[in-house]
Amino acid sequence: IQSRWVRPASATAGIECIANIRQLPGGEVVSVSIGKCNGDAAVRRSIETAIYRSSPLPNPPDPSIFERNIVLEFRPSD
Repeated sequence: IQSRWVRPASATAGIECIANIRQLPGGEVVSVSIGKCNGDAAVRRSIETAIYRSSPLPNPPDPSIFERNIVLEFRPSD
């Protein structure tokens, strides 16, 4: 996800955002919502876009641990 993130000009160091991701079996992302986040609207949109661009997400090594809903802590390296 981070490799698909395009940093907006307003993104300052120390960004921390929680992304709630809903996926289908196979990793297709069907919805993204940003929860607690210290970034502005442009940062939030850029994170959502990066997650959608990363679809399908990789499957877990053990299919029995698949989770439809994922909570992702997004903290890009500066």
